[in-house]
Amino acid sequence: MGLLSDILEIVFLVLFLKAMYQNLGSLFKSSQNRVQVPQARPPAPPTAMSHRGEVARDPVCGIFVDTEVSHRLTQDSETLHFCSRECLQKYQKGAEHVAS
Repeated sequence: MGLLSDILEIVFLVLFLKAMYQNLGSLFKSSQNRVQVPQARPPAPPTAMSHRGEVARDPVCGIFVDTEVSHRLTQDSETLHFCSRECLQKYQKGAEHVAS
């Protein structure tokens, strides 16, 4: 009786492992079918070097910003460019956040 139960346990274990293998295989196959590979590379995003307009460095945080869309402050004959309204306000309040 012990040998028969051992054989049945092995058969059930083999059937269980086979079913698990098939389920896992179909899981991975279906996820691979959903992946789409682009035919051509998308264009690279513009960088400061490839940008045709002018850039300036924000005196508060140090980020380079496009002078056409920046927040501006003109003092004397100099125009300062800021990346955001928050940086402009920090500068106006006299905060000592100067980019290094």
